[in-house]
Amino acid sequence: MESKLFSYKAEGIVLEPLNSPIKVSPVFDRKELVEKIKDVLKADGFKPDEHNLQFKIEEGQLFIQGLATKEQAPRAIGFRS
Repeated sequence: MESKLFSYKAEGIVLEPLNSPIKVSPVFDRKELVEKIKDVLKADGFKPDEHNLQFKIEEGQLFIQGLATKEQAPRAIGFRS
């Protein structure tokens, strides 16, 4: 099965200081971000594995990383008469 890794930069989702010991991000819709990733990868015939997504913060910026696999056409099983 063909696979590739991806790293998606979630634009506009950065950590901002809330108070001295903590920083928080703005509210975002996780499912909406996953749909954007699906749309980008669909052009190459790939689909992200949603069960293995990793949400990472690098220098205050949110990145979503994971594995995408090539979509395979369903196989038909039938009987010939």
